[in-house]
Amino acid sequence: TFIALAAFAAVLAPAALPAPTVAQSTEAAIAADIDAWYAGRFADAGIGYSSPNLAAVNGETSTACGPVDPYILGPAAYCPLDGTVYVAPVWEQVYRAEEWITILAHEWGHHAQMLVGFSGYPTEASELQADCLAGAYVGDAEARGAVPSGTFTRGMGASIRAGSPPFLPEGAAVHGTGSERAGSYSDGYFSGIGACGLI
Repeated sequence: TFIALAAFAAVLAPAALPAPTVAQSTEAAIAADIDAWYAGRFADAGIGYSSPNLAAVNGETSTACGPVDPYILGPAAYCPLDGTVYVAPVWEQVYRAEEWITILAHEWGHHAQMLVGFSGYPTEASELQADCLAGAYVGDAEARGAVPSGTFTRGMGASIRAGSPPFLPEGAAVHGTGSERAGSYSDGYFSGIGACGLI
């Protein structure tokens, strides 16, 4: 995610930006259910909820967190300074639909963290918590039949592949190793949102 860019951009007043283009693709349909799920969990906890924006990145794009390029951005990222989940459709050729579900639920998790007061640089703990939240969503969505069968397995594979390389210096592996990410994702899936320590 490029949530880390917020720490650099926070000292600047965000420039006026054009209204983001909402992604008109599979991600929009997935996002609607993810958003409804988070809204429901916040309501259960008696906490106010507001939805993030969802925008497509089809070329170099200006955001409150800085300019982003879809090839560098990766499939999706959350910018806390404009409350937007940015999605790069070019990555649809790389990730299966079930993996997109996990990716978007993870980025939505960063939005949820912001709503309960998280700010500043991302930490390994905040990234692993977002993995846990993604797992919790997938567990609930599978039980409701809202996502394809195999979403958990595909999401697990994506989490393992996306882990920070284990050879990085201490403190550099912000996302955690693949096994750590998979563990957090599984915790959420099998134990629900209560296991994630968010609300």
